[in-house]
Amino acid sequence: MAKVKTWVWVVVGVFAVCVLGVVALAAAGIWFARSHIDIQSTTPTAATDDFQRVRERFAGQQPLIELDERGHVVRAHTDRPMSDQRPESLHVMAFDPDDGRIVRLTIPFWLLRLKMRGTRIDVGGDNIDLEDLKMTVEDLERYGPTLIVDHKGEDGEHVLVWSQ
Repeated sequence: MAKVKTWVWVVVGVFAVCVLGVVALAAAGIWFARSHIDIQSTTPTAATDDFQRVRERFAGQQPLIELDERGHVVRAHTDRPMSDQRPESLHVMAFDPDDGRIVRLTIPFWLLRLKMRGTRIDVGGDNIDLEDLKMTVEDLERYGPTLIVDHKGEDGEHVLVWSQ
């Protein structure tokens, strides 16, 4: 029986560790997505109630980013006072009446900080890029828990973004 050289075992071992690492990363990604994204079927009335409950937390507060009915940025209300309280997560709630589904997404701020550049919020197929608004993740943190976007589209879709 021929003896296998040591370097072959090293190459096989490194390859096996790399494959296990990729599998572990994929599993972690799936776990993260499943624990931070919630998609449910709902009615327009129930969705409106859900949006209203979130908006009540920010009574009397204008959204930080104001959009028109097509989802284009009208202005950013960056003149509001800063807060001592730091938000822990960014929440997105979106309802599409054509699909009859409401999607809830929670993104921890530590993850947003990792992706400093190019942070985008998708609203009805249009992206709101924080850089275009001259905002950073740190700016969002300085405003504290706040209503960021409250958008109702022409076709009945609704998107609400807030930090908490």
